[in-house]
Amino acid sequence: MANINLLPVEYREKEKFNLRRVLIILFFVLLIFGSVYLYFSLESRIELKEHQLSSMKIELAAIEKIIKEVKDLEKDKKVLEERIKVIEGLIANQSRLSRILGEFSYSILDEVWIDNISFSANQTFDFTANTFNNYLIAKYMVTLVTDPTFGNIELGYIKKSKIKEEDKDVDIVNFRLTGVFIPKKEE
Repeated sequence: MANINLLPVEYREKEKFNLRRVLIILFFVLLIFGSVYLYFSLESRIELKEHQLSSMKIELAAIEKIIKEVKDLEKDKKVLEERIKVIEGLIANQSRLSRILGEFSYSILDEVWIDNISFSANQTFDFTANTFNNYLIAKYMVTLVTDPTFGNIELGYIKKSKIKEEDKDVDIVNFRLTGVFIPKKEE
């Protein structure tokens, strides 16, 4: 026979435990908790990465400052190296000029005094000097020609003049010589 329930709806027996409904509700609850957990987990990771990014930007700014200082130091180093080269060149020229002047001092006669002397980069020299007569000029030229340190000695001009010395007029001869300085080979 058919099972007919004549009780009103309010008194009917409610369904007992429905596994399917419980599983669906449990699934939605777990889904909500998982979503919340995932959201806060990703949010904390994003915050951590943003913090790391800001600290890296600070470090980068400090490193860029150091890089700028290094570049400035490299520029200063180049300037100093150029100055050192100039100084070394001056020292080399000074030693060359010292040798040339030393050789001139060895070759100069007591009766000859030099007024003006100039040296050029290609080892040539030019000077004007004074003496008492033409014989001393010839003697000085022979001294320079026979010295292996000097070569291509040429007489530029000779001018006679008088100077006053202790109430007397003294005859002097002004002359100009040019030549080439031949440096001795250093051993």
